[in-house]
Amino acid sequence: MKKSKSRIKTNIVYGLIVIVPVAVLVMLIAKLVEVLQKIAMSLELESALGAGAAVVVAFLLLLLVCYGLGAVVRTKVGSWSFAKLENIILQRVPGYDLIGNILKGFAKDQAAYPPVMVQLHGPGSAVFGLVMEEHENGVMTVFLPSAPALTVGSLHVVDRGRVTFLEASTVDVANCISQWGVGSEKALGEFRP
Repeated sequence: MKKSKSRIKTNIVYGLIVIVPVAVLVMLIAKLVEVLQKIAMSLELESALGAGAAVVVAFLLLLLVCYGLGAVVRTKVGSWSFAKLENIILQRVPGYDLIGNILKGFAKDQAAYPPVMVQLHGPGSAVFGLVMEEHENGVMTVFLPSAPALTVGSLHVVDRGRVTFLEASTVDVANCISQWGVGSEKALGEFRP
C-alpha cells in the first residue's frame, strides 16, 4: 500500500513537471489572444480573419517579449539580476537546470549536455543519454531521459567505454525522445549497438 501511494505521488509530481511549463505557455498565449480580441472588437474586426490575426499577433508578441527578455538578460545588469533570480528561485524548480542548460546550448549552437548512446547491459543494446559530467577517473555521469519527458529519467555513473558520443544535435535527440523514438535514425546516425 505504501509503495502504491509513493508511486501515485511520484507520477503526479512528474506529470506536473511536464505539464506546468506547457500550461504557462498556453495561458500566456490565451491571455494575449483575449487582449487582442478586445482590441479587435473595439476596432470592429470581429470576423474569423480578425480572430486568426489575433492569434498570430499574440504569438509574435510572445516571441518579441522572449527576444526582449533575452536581450536584457545578456546585458551586464540583466545578467547579474537573472543570476540572482536563478539562485534564489529557479534553482529550486525540478528540472530547471537541465532544461535551462539545454536551451542555453541551443542558443550558443553547442551541446550543453552532449547526446550519447550508453550500453548499460552490454553490447547489442543501448539507450539515449545526455552527458552531465566527465570525471578525471574515466567515468561519466549520464542522465537517461524517459520518453516523452526530457526532465524525467535516471542518473547513472558509467565507465567511459560504455558511452558513444552521437554526431546528432541535442535537438535531434530531444525530439526523438519526446516523440517516443520516432526520428531515431536521424539521431543515431552511424551508431550501431
